[in-house]
Amino acid sequence: MAALDSLLGVGAELIVRATRGICDGSRLNADHGRTLTAARLSDWSEVLSLYAEKNAEDVRVSA
Repeated sequence: MAALDSLLGVGAELIVRATRGICDGSRLNADHGRTLTAARLSDWSEVLSLYAEKNAEDVRVSA
Protein backbone atom coordinates (compact mmCIF):
# COMPACT_ATOMS: atom_id res chain seq x y z
CA MET A 1 0.00 0.00 0.00
CA ALA A 2 2.82 2.41 0.79
CA ALA A 3 4.30 1.79 -2.66
CA LEU A 4 0.98 2.62 -4.31
CA ASP A 5 0.63 5.80 -2.28
CA SER A 6 4.18 6.77 -3.20
CA LEU A 7 3.50 6.11 -6.87
CA LEU A 8 0.33 8.20 -6.77
CA GLY A 9 2.21 11.04 -5.08
CA VAL A 10 4.94 10.98 -7.72
CA GLY A 11 2.37 10.85 -10.53
CA ALA A 12 0.50 13.81 -9.11
CA GLU A 13 3.75 15.77 -8.76
CA LEU A 14 4.65 15.07 -12.39
CA ILE A 15 1.23 16.26 -13.56
CA VAL A 16 1.54 19.45 -11.50
CA ARG A 17 5.02 20.18 -12.90
CA ALA A 18 3.94 19.54 -16.49
CA THR A 19 0.88 21.77 -16.09
CA ARG A 20 2.98 24.54 -14.57
CA GLY A 21 5.41 24.34 -17.50
CA ILE A 22 2.58 24.54 -20.03
CA CYS A 23 1.09 27.57 -18.28
CA ASP A 24 4.46 29.34 -18.14
CA GLY A 25 4.99 28.68 -21.84
CA SER A 26 1.54 30.00 -22.69
CA ARG A 27 2.18 33.15 -20.70
CA LEU A 28 5.49 33.72 -22.47
CA ASN A 29 3.87 33.20 -25.88
CA ALA A 30 1.07 35.62 -25.02
CA ASP A 31 3.53 38.27 -23.84
CA HIS A 32 5.61 37.83 -26.99
CA GLY A 33 2.51 38.12 -29.17
CA ARG A 34 1.40 41.32 -27.45
CA THR A 35 4.88 42.80 -27.91
CA LEU A 36 4.91 41.98 -31.63
CA THR A 37 1.41 43.36 -32.11
CA ALA A 38 2.28 46.61 -30.36
CA ALA A 39 5.42 46.99 -32.50
CA ARG A 40 3.47 46.41 -35.73
CA LEU A 41 0.77 48.89 -34.72
CA SER A 42 3.43 51.45 -33.96
CA ASP A 43 5.12 50.88 -37.32
CA TRP A 44 1.87 51.24 -39.26
CA SER A 45 0.86 54.31 -37.28
CA GLU A 46 4.14 55.96 -38.27
CA VAL A 47 3.61 55.05 -41.92
CA LEU A 48 0.06 56.36 -41.89
CA SER A 49 1.12 59.62 -40.28
CA LEU A 50 3.79 60.15 -42.97
CA TYR A 51 1.27 59.49 -45.73
CA ALA A 52 -1.32 61.71 -44.08
CA GLU A 53 1.13 64.63 -43.84
CA LYS A 54 2.08 64.29 -47.50
CA ASN A 55 -1.49 63.95 -48.82
CA ALA A 56 -3.56 65.58 -46.10
CA GLU A 57 -6.44 66.53 -48.38
CA ASP A 58 -6.75 63.09 -50.04
CA VAL A 59 -6.54 60.80 -47.01
CA ARG A 60 -9.52 59.29 -45.27
CA VAL A 61 -8.90 57.21 -42.16
CA SER A 62 -11.45 54.68 -41.01
CA ALA A 63 -11.37 51.93 -38.44
